[in-house]
This record gives sequence, C-alpha cells and structure tokens, in this order.
Amino acid sequence: MTKDVTIYNNITPDQVTLIKNQIAVGATDNELKLFLHVADKSGLDPLSRQIYFIKRSGKMTIQTGIDGFRAVADRTGQYIGSSDAVFEESNNKPTKATVTVNKVVQGVIGNFTATARWSEYYPGKSQGFMWDKMPHTMLGKCAEALALRKAFPAQLSGLYTGDEMDQAGKEGIPNQSKNINVKGGSKQLEESLNVPLESSSKGSKVEVIAETITPIVVDITPNPVSADISAIAFQDAENELDEAFAFCTDKEIHDRIIKLLEEAKYDESKEAMDLLFAFASTHPENMNKFQDVAKTNNKKWQETMSKEAYTQLYTWMGTLNNFFSVKEMEVV
Repeated sequence: MTKDVTIYNNITPDQVTLIKNQIAVGATDNELKLFLHVADKSGLDPLSRQIYFIKRSGKMTIQTGIDGFRAVADRTGQYIGSSDAVFEESNNKPTKATVTVNKVVQGVIGNFTATARWSEYYPGKSQGFMWDKMPHTMLGKCAEALALRKAFPAQLSGLYTGDEMDQAGKEGIPNQSKNINVKGGSKQLEESLNVPLESSSKGSKVEVIAETITPIVVDITPNPVSADISAIAFQDAENELDEAFAFCTDKEIHDRIIKLLEEAKYDESKEAMDLLFAFASTHPENMNKFQDVAKTNNKKWQETMSKEAYTQLYTWMGTLNNFFSVKEMEVV
C-alpha cells in the first residue's frame, strides 16, 4: 500500500523532516499535518520562527505574533490597514479595546471591527507582567488580532497570537504565555534549586556573582547562505548554547531548565525570567561554559547562517549572558 505524501506550496519535503525534528518536537502525525497545513496556508516560516508549534499538557496550539498576522493579511492584496485601537477606561486602565480592519471586497472597502475586553484577556497578576506594564498595547493587539481574523478567516483561522493565548487556558486551550509548569511547575523548580525567587534579582550572593560578568563581544559579519543550511545551523547553535547554560549534574533540573529556556524564547514572562536568574545564581560557572561555546563557534556560525539568523542568535547570547547579571532583565 502506497503511503500518501502531502505536497505543500511553501514547504519542501526536507523542510518537513527538519520541522518535525526541530520545531514541532513531540507532535503526533495528525498534529504535525495540521501545523504544516496552517504554516503552508499562511505562508509563515516555522524555521524562521514566524510561527510556532506549542504543546502543553498534551494539547497543541499554533501561535504567531501580531506582525505575522499583518504579514499574512498584507499578502492577500486586500488589506489596506487598520485603525488605532479605541479604548474604554476605568481608573486609567483599559477595560475594552476596539480595532477596525479595512479590506477590499469586490472593489468595495469593507470594515471589520472587533473588541477585546480586559476581563476576558488579562491573565492575572502572577502572569500579567507585560499586561501591567503596557496594558493599552497588550489589549490593543488582542483586538487587532480578532479583527484581522474576522477580516481574513481563510488565511488566519486556527492561528492565534501569544497575547490572545494568555487567558485561553480557561477555555480548555493551553495557556500559551506565562504559566511555566515544567515537570511539576515553577514552585517545584524553585524548591529543587533551593534558592528563593527574590534572590535571583538581589542579595549579596548575586552581587558577588555580578562582579565576575564579562560581556560577549563578537563581530556580526555573516555570509549569505541557503535558508535550509541557515535554519539547521541556527537550531544547532541554540542547542549548544542552551546546553552550556543549563549544565547541571542533576538531570531533572537540567531538563527543566532546557524546557524553560525553550519557552522563554517566545514567552519572556516575569516568572520565567526569575527562575532562570535563580538557576544562574546557583550555577555562576555556567556563564563561562556558554561564553566559551559562543566564542569557539562564532566563526563557524557566521559562515553557516544568514545575517538575520545570526543576529537573532547573537541576541539570544546576550539574553543568556544577562541572566548572570544582578540587574533583572526588562521584558520587551
């Protein structure tokens, strides 16, 4: 019996294998097919991290950012922009955001309006660091995503932004942003590290560690290479850096930190940052480990990655370096 092979417009067979092994790790055959179908239909590239496969508690969702939504809409040739979010407020905090997307339909401009309410999207204090810091921006992005999906259902159906997914767990879909539960959760990780969260950002122990920090200085002069080679090199480099950062003789803690780093790449929650700072404060020697990896392999990475991929990797190096700093990272 001949095995059916799905042909995609924007994804090659070699890329399917790479996505299965590196991007959609742990996906079932049907989940992988659904993810590839949505990625192919939307034209978003999983290998460039424009679209993510995320699986937690046995469930999957497909996620991108608001810029990905705009790019998909723009490629249709029908998208002609959207309005600024209009807010209703209470005590200087938004309670509701409304956005209108304009789309040309059979020569006529149609308006597609959607509203996001704070009560439905705010994930709560424990997970709402960015929401508390930039409430209008976060709620406005949710409203824009709703309006874009209403205007372009054929292209965006089944696709969600990370901002929308913060509160989605309450509806039976995995929370996609700031609920860090890796093999028992953040509390268990904190206890296994035997260091309180607050010690990750202050205290004499971390102050001593901070004195030893050295910045990573490398030149960004990568050569043009093929997308496939660049994607493989990027993933391998990230894995090497992560392994050096997470080095620990306790395999359970090591595995938890690796999972936490993976989540932090697209979900820089306050809780995740605190836990990674806590780990760095108990393993200051790992700073030299990952810096040695970076400096030893820098030339090879430049030669095997595109400029965009290498710049992204360089940013991740800086993020890892900052975990050893006494100054807490600001999530952007």
